[in-house]
Amino acid sequence: MHTYDPFAHYYDADFRDYTEDVPFYRELARRSNGPILELMCGTGRVLIPLVESGYTVTGVDISPAMLAIARKHLEDAGIHATLLEGDVRRVDLPPQTFGLAFVAVNSFMHLESVRDQIETLETARRALTRRGTLVLDLFNPDPTDIAREDNRLVLDRSYILNGRRVQKFIAIDSDAATQTSHVTYLYDETDEEGHLQRRTMRFVMRWFYRYEIEHLLARTGFVVRAVYGTYDLDEYATGSPRMIVVAAPAK
Repeated sequence: MHTYDPFAHYYDADFRDYTEDVPFYRELARRSNGPILELMCGTGRVLIPLVESGYTVTGVDISPAMLAIARKHLEDAGIHATLLEGDVRRVDLPPQTFGLAFVAVNSFMHLESVRDQIETLETARRALTRRGTLVLDLFNPDPTDIAREDNRLVLDRSYILNGRRVQKFIAIDSDAATQTSHVTYLYDETDEEGHLQRRTMRFVMRWFYRYEIEHLLARTGFVVRAVYGTYDLDEYATGSPRMIVVAAPAK
């Protein structure tokens, strides 16, 4: 069982209302020439609205539980997409097929090692057409905020899931030397009778700086076309909420 499988239903609930980036991807899809590829697609949060807009989309994820939820969402909406269970570092995709490939909000940060990052970018490079576009949507690291992360437990959100009250707590411990954040999610689930069940998930996120990601892209045959700080395409700056990197295969 993949690490994320027991938490797939929580992940889906955590992000079901996050739509801030969807218009951005719809516009990219409109401009793209060819099918669309989403790497690390999760439960289909971005993929599904793109399919609903009439685009041909393939999603790849390593978690069968995540993909099962995505398939259910697609079925409920009466639409179809190709969903592939696989490791984005080495998944077998048709070469030079996709006009747009992307890794949505922070998912690329689950790749801890340089080797993992390069292999994933090479996967995207092989799958894209010569005029294709790659988008990486990344957390913009603020050293001041990172220095304050000391594993303190904070309530992140609360919602109802399958008739039960869920409270999600987050603790983050970051290390500037390795550019990694050790993240703990605690999900406290309470039923109608007040019985409490706690599930704990731990993982590592690796953050990037602008020229580091540009160097990785250059090593894997890409040319950076733009770096944005928001989904409205504002110029990337120190205080930007996001670091959205748009690249294309080098000629």
